[in-house]
Amino acid sequence: MQREHLFRTLIVGWCIGGGFWSGPVLCHGVHAAEPSQLRADAVQRGLRWLVTAQQEDGSWGSRGFRGSVAVTAQGMLAVFSAASTPAAGPYAESSRRAASYLRRHGHDDGLIAANEAAAHGPMYGHAFATLALAESWGELADPRLVDVLVRSSAFIAGTQSQAGGWRYQPIPGDADISVTASMLVALRGLVLAGVDVDAATAEQAVGYILALQNEDGGFRYMQAAGPSASPRTAAALFALQLAGVQGAVIEQGFAWLDQHPIRLDDADGYALYGLAASASARWQRRLATDDQATWTAWFEPVARSLVDRQQEDGSWTDPSCPEYGTAAAISILQTPAGLLPIVAAEGRRSGAPE
Repeated sequence: MQREHLFRTLIVGWCIGGGFWSGPVLCHGVHAAEPSQLRADAVQRGLRWLVTAQQEDGSWGSRGFRGSVAVTAQGMLAVFSAASTPAAGPYAESSRRAASYLRRHGHDDGLIAANEAAAHGPMYGHAFATLALAESWGELADPRLVDVLVRSSAFIAGTQSQAGGWRYQPIPGDADISVTASMLVALRGLVLAGVDVDAATAEQAVGYILALQNEDGGFRYMQAAGPSASPRTAAALFALQLAGVQGAVIEQGFAWLDQHPIRLDDADGYALYGLAASASARWQRRLATDDQATWTAWFEPVARSLVDRQQEDGSWTDPSCPEYGTAAAISILQTPAGLLPIVAAEGRRSGAPE
């Protein structure tokens, strides 16, 4: 299988200047104004908090996640999603500082990592950082970035398990669906940035994820038998759609996810992670099917819930740290703007990978 058959080239312009809704500052939790105005205000208040919370070295994160490339990458992607790249936009300087932090933490072996202990290891952070830097390619006049991305691609291939996945540590041993889905998304980001990706690596990752779909349509965590769960099902559906997978696998996955919706008050601690993955997966499906009604029926109540849960200072809380919670919430609210290249505006598939 050729790489271009697996990852359809669906490059989208940044559309600078079109990402912000305009609207007055409104009382928190009051829905008298138009929903789009409330979302606009929530996004802009969240961005102001996020930029203020950025550390002097360009990173985001606090408590055990201070200096994490995983949280920094998510913050950078949130700023991107609201039309501020390293080259332009009201928060371009913040974006440049985050990109510089991620690049500086690209190691000779290809791993991008800093303080990742709280995430059980560096591989989540590596996947997120790779995606954020790949998304910024073309916006940064820094030739060193190419080397970081090329080494990252080789590192991902070299740490893949025999089963086709990845887990917390950078060794080809154990694997789980969450890290593997993140890696598959990062691989597509690399392709869109023009970085060579080994086709076999991507194919094996797709095969690993497909093998973890349960008979009920949801996805389990690892190869051993286990229950389906909503956050990992959403992450799997997004990654598989980006890889060109369609048909019964996707339809059954969404059917299960619709029956097991993710809510902000879920007690597992993964609500915002799951909602962010679900927003990406559902928006990709909306692009592929032109089914606006289904997207709106899911997005509107989620957006209202996020606006209601925003803190007075503009942040959102999360068990990891408020920097991640705020970045995830902004990214969810900004999903329909489609300002990230990874969110392909021409997401229709002419067929599954051959």
